[in-house]
Amino acid sequence: MNFQHFSYTFFLSSHLWGLPPAFEFPCSITLSDVCFTHLSAEKDTLKHINLTIQPGEKIAVVGLNGAGKTTLIKNICGLYKPTSGEIFINQTSALDFRHQDYYGFFSVVFQDIDLLPGSILENVSMKDKADSDLVRVEYCLKQAGLWDKVSSLKSGIYTYLQRDSFEDSVDLSGGEKQKLLLARALYKDAPILILDEPTAALDPIAENELYLKYHELTKNRTSIYISHRLSSTRFCDRILFLKDGRIIEEGSHDELMAKQGEYAKLFEIQSYYYQNNSNQEYESDLDPSLGISSYQG
Repeated sequence: MNFQHFSYTFFLSSHLWGLPPAFEFPCSITLSDVCFTHLSAEKDTLKHINLTIQPGEKIAVVGLNGAGKTTLIKNICGLYKPTSGEIFINQTSALDFRHQDYYGFFSVVFQDIDLLPGSILENVSMKDKADSDLVRVEYCLKQAGLWDKVSSLKSGIYTYLQRDSFEDSVDLSGGEKQKLLLARALYKDAPILILDEPTAALDPIAENELYLKYHELTKNRTSIYISHRLSSTRFCDRILFLKDGRIIEEGSHDELMAKQGEYAKLFEIQSYYYQNNSNQEYESDLDPSLGISSYQG
């Protein structure tokens, strides 16, 4: 835990609000002039973010590498404390919640979360077998698209993961790990679901299945979806395009394409390379310092 994370945990733990009653779900999220600077950085990673996410709204956050997408999410989740500005959940400041209650708002799948050295059951529920809802574990694995794999294993949900820790255990592929982490997020059943590049390790078929399920997965939840792949944003209510720590464009996919701004140009480039599956040179008036590798998921 770095100092910024520790400091915010201290501030959150010093206040007394708990989670709001169920009738106030799904939740709204408001960022008021939020800036964030990493301790070793000379300039802000986030610059004067003003944003309101309506209850139940499905938001996509897109942009090139280094635009501030994951930093934005970590500020919203309470893992980082804004350098300035304030964040509100249902019009209540984040600082007015105990940290354990504030974290309870969020089910998050980050790219860099590792699995625990335990059973599939324990990795989904984050609890011991005796305290786990086995029916719910199965349901969440099915929703995440991993049930066929798990049910084919000799020990099913009791199969241990990480072969370097247990005998008779299995190692999951990158795509399977992401599906398990999604099942974990669904099991928690928090009012705000955040997915950080959830399809990065999925094959195209599994990726499409996740998109088709997205509305069901996010039912009665406010959701934020981070992706490099702009083709994955069409099912969201609103898209935020970040550049250099600022929201420079926002709207639906059709609205942003009609504006013919940076989102539209980036979408055009990605579409060209996905369709042609080649390294042929593409002519564009986007900043030439932005490498094509930044566009490809």
